[in-house]
Amino acid sequence: MAQEVRGVIAPGKDEAVRIETIVVPDPGPGEAVVRVQACGVCHTDLHYKQGGINDDFPFPAGPRGRGRGRVGRRRRHRRRAR
Repeated sequence: MAQEVRGVIAPGKDEAVRIETIVVPDPGPGEAVVRVQACGVCHTDLHYKQGGINDDFPFPAGPRGRGRGRVGRRRRHRRRAR
């Protein structure tokens, strides 16, 4: 079942980021669901936000996450997202 989560979104070049509700679809084969417990941003996010890498807006910020996940059925493990 699809879930609604909160995420930090950069809406456009040099615009302030904002927290929005995002719909996450059910995982497909070979995918996992991870409940992110902490997330950080890196300098690359700043370059994206300033339009220095491309102009594909809006984009979600925060590629460095850590959380608890479920792979397949009834299996849990901790994994650092990359």
